[in-house]
Amino acid sequence: MIHLIKNYYAIPNNMGFTLAVDKGRKNQDGTNAYDTIGYCGSFEEVIFLLRRKIVDRRLKSGLYELSEALDMIRETSEEIRLAINGKTEEGNANGS
Repeated sequence: MIHLIKNYYAIPNNMGFTLAVDKGRKNQDGTNAYDTIGYCGSFEEVIFLLRRKIVDRRLKSGLYELSEALDMIRETSEEIRLAINGKTEEGNANGS
């Protein structure tokens, strides 16, 4: 399982990957519960679907002008790019 950003994960399967979101609760057996977002044949497809899903979720929260929506898309893309490069909003994965 690969942690992507926030509560999103890529879970390897026999045909590629499953993009899933952690529900924030446990199953009866004590494991984390996940909702499946979609199935992808490659990791690149996972990243593409992740971006689409996050942008969609963020844009559903209100009414935006085109420039605001484009800024939101750029910010989401940058957040994913930073995660790919091992950096977080607070710095990088090594704490700096």
